[in-house]
Amino acid sequence: MKQLSLLLLLFQFVPLFAQEEVTIHPYTVGVRSQYGFILNHSETMEFVTRQHISAFEVYWEKNTLGKNNWEQEYNLPKWGMAFYAAHFNQYIGNGYGLHPYISIPIINNRVYHLDFRMGAGLGYISNPFDGIDNFKNVAIGTPINAFLTLLVDSYFRLNDRTNLHTNIAFTHFSNASFAKPNLGINIPTIGIGLDYNFGEKAALEVNREIDFIRKEHPIKLSIRSGFGISESSATIDKKYISGILSVAAEKQFTPKSKLGLETNVFQSGALIDELEALGEKVNSDLEAMQVGIGASHTLTFDRLGLYLQLGLYLKSKYKEEGNSYRRLGLIYSFDNKLSTHIILKTHAFKAEYVEFGIGYTL
Repeated sequence: MKQLSLLLLLFQFVPLFAQEEVTIHPYTVGVRSQYGFILNHSETMEFVTRQHISAFEVYWEKNTLGKNNWEQEYNLPKWGMAFYAAHFNQYIGNGYGLHPYISIPIINNRVYHLDFRMGAGLGYISNPFDGIDNFKNVAIGTPINAFLTLLVDSYFRLNDRTNLHTNIAFTHFSNASFAKPNLGINIPTIGIGLDYNFGEKAALEVNREIDFIRKEHPIKLSIRSGFGISESSATIDKKYISGILSVAAEKQFTPKSKLGLETNVFQSGALIDELEALGEKVNSDLEAMQVGIGASHTLTFDRLGLYLQLGLYLKSKYKEEGNSYRRLGLIYSFDNKLSTHIILKTHAFKAEYVEFGIGYTL
C-alpha cells in the first residue's frame, strides 16, 4: 500500500508529451506472456506457494489524442480491456481475470516508452477452498473474486505498427472477506509481449494551455454513505452487513490532485461477533462502533477518481488489527453534487470488506 501511495504521488509530476505534429493509430491489440510465483505471506499458505506459475494476457487498447484537459495532464494515457489467465497448482487450479485499465506514460518518445498501468475487475478461481474436498487451499474461499493488477511496461518500437514489450507486474485475487478463508493470492511476475497498432491515423493535440485557477476550487464538504458484506473469522458461512458514514473536507489543488481530511464512522456486525469470540462483552451496537479520522488523496481522471485514505481509529474496542486502516477505491462523479463509489477497507494486507455507496457534495 505504501508503494502504491508513492506511485500515485509520482503522477503529479509526469511531464506532458512534447513534440510537434504527430499522428498515431488509435487502437492497439496485444498479448503478454508472464512468469512468476505466488507470494507466501502466511505460514498456512505453504501448500499453495511452492511452484512457479505461467500466465498470459490478451488486451485491446485505445489511445487518447489530447482532446480533453485530463488527457493532456496525464501525458496522453491509454485505456483498455484485458483478459488474464494463469494455471497456479492443483489446490487453487486456474485463475482468470477480466478488467478495464488505464495506462499512464512516464517516458514517451518515438523509440522507447515506459508506462504504468492500473486495472481492476472480476476474477475467477477454479478450485476455491472446500472444507472436505480442497481444505489445503486456505488462500481463497470463493470462485468469484475481485481482480487487481499493477504493471510497469517498457516497450520499444519495432516499426510503425508493432512494439516489443517487457514488463514487471503484480496481480491480486481477493473476495474482500465476503467468505472465509480470504488470505488472498498475490502474484509478482515478469513478462514479454508484442502489440499491433491499427486504425486510421489521427493527429495528437499536445501542449495545449490548460487554465487552472486554484482559488476557483474552494474546500468542499462531501457526505458519503455505504455498506459492505463480510464474514467473521469466528463464524463460518454467516454474512454480516457493515454500514459506513463519512464526512470529508476536500480541495482540488491541481487538475489531477485532490487532498482531503475525513471522518469515518463504521458499524459492523462481523466485528461484534469477533469481539464476543475474544470474550469481550458487547452490550449494544454502539460499543462496537468504530470512529476514525484520516487524510485522503484522490487522483482525478475527469469524472473518475482513484481514491486513497490512510486513517487512525479514535474509537475502537477491537484491537486485533491495530489502530490504523486504509481505504482504496474509485469515486465517480455524475455531476458537481452526486457521486457513487466502490472502496476497499483494509488493515495492512488484510481486507475487511468492499464498500458500495453514494455521496453528495454540499
